[in-house]
Amino acid sequence: MDVLAGSPRVLRTLNEKAVLERLLSAGPLTRTELEAFTGLSKPAMFELLRRLEAAGLIYRDGEKAGTSGPKAGLWSIEPTSSFVVGIDVTRHGINAALADLTGKTIATAYRACEPDERYDAHDRLFNVVEELTQQAAVQPGAIDQFVVGLPGIVDIEHGNLRKGQQLPNWEGFHIADAISEWIGHGHVLIENDVNLAALEEMSSGVARGIQSFILFWMGDGVGAGVVIDGKLLRGTTGAAGELGGIVVARRTDGSQPNGLAPLENLLSQSAIEELSASYGLTGADCVDAIRRAAKAHDHPGFFAELAQRVTAGLAGAIGILDPQMVVLGGVMGRAAGAPLVEHVIENLRPLIVSLPVIVPSAVKESGARDGAVALALRHARERLFSGGSAARGQP
Repeated sequence: MDVLAGSPRVLRTLNEKAVLERLLSAGPLTRTELEAFTGLSKPAMFELLRRLEAAGLIYRDGEKAGTSGPKAGLWSIEPTSSFVVGIDVTRHGINAALADLTGKTIATAYRACEPDERYDAHDRLFNVVEELTQQAAVQPGAIDQFVVGLPGIVDIEHGNLRKGQQLPNWEGFHIADAISEWIGHGHVLIENDVNLAALEEMSSGVARGIQSFILFWMGDGVGAGVVIDGKLLRGTTGAAGELGGIVVARRTDGSQPNGLAPLENLLSQSAIEELSASYGLTGADCVDAIRRAAKAHDHPGFFAELAQRVTAGLAGAIGILDPQMVVLGGVMGRAAGAPLVEHVIENLRPLIVSLPVIVPSAVKESGARDGAVALALRHARERLFSGGSAARGQP
């Protein structure tokens, strides 16, 4: 029989969810502070805390200092009540992290590979996740949510890489099915890596508080994560943001165009390496060379031409989506930094009716992995908090 809205069971679960969310965001807190927050009576809050403690969702966390008389006990979220895993798969390896319910990273694992290396994706993935669980001393069944990020077009319905030139070893591998069998449940999401980086940018980067923005990504490949009204834009088939495939003029500096080419051909890592070499940028590698030039404000011609290529990819997207912000990310976007931003703004100003804020990315190189962890936490917390003590068998 369906439980009617407003029934004692529903109200109990809603009150528990409110307390759990409050403890997560502002804890540790006393019972009195939670009573003031929820409006519940002392007996009702006492019973609520008893249930949550018995369910292993909260614990007594010492006493509040600085008060006269009897010390008030503090309550906190039990970090080990849930674990999540976020994974970023690239041409260069697998970067994975396991976190507890509070978001604290408990274990990390990284397995490097050569870009053209042939390997068994199933074995490589499980070598990494088993290393994670061993480090954290966590059983696979205790992991409440997995999120795996991949470059390319991801079939989010079936959990595999539908089209990914960068990861031929992973095409057709049903990642979600394999992980679900290992952990014993189906809480597994497969997502595009740039989308995950966009979520991290929105969570802890320059796009915090921004509801509509484009993360323009220049790394091993070219792409974009698009957030509209606070939600990722995926499109009908999951291919939204695949800007590398759009066709632009082969020459973007205004001199004698000689045909059309995919944007990927102009902004791939190899194309940018060739461009930087032609301008004499020097460093330990291409990324280091670009970073050095950006910090020293050297080689303005290089940044001007790189900006022409970026502008060719961005102009149409900005005109259609009208974002509040554009973030230039990926390893190349972060390295080029402010000089690239300045040239892109200069190029776009006469072309765009409403010019958005344009800034370099502020997230770390592990942004896609961290975004995967953040998305996993969002799903795990929602399930855990919505189920409350009843989901843990408490009467």
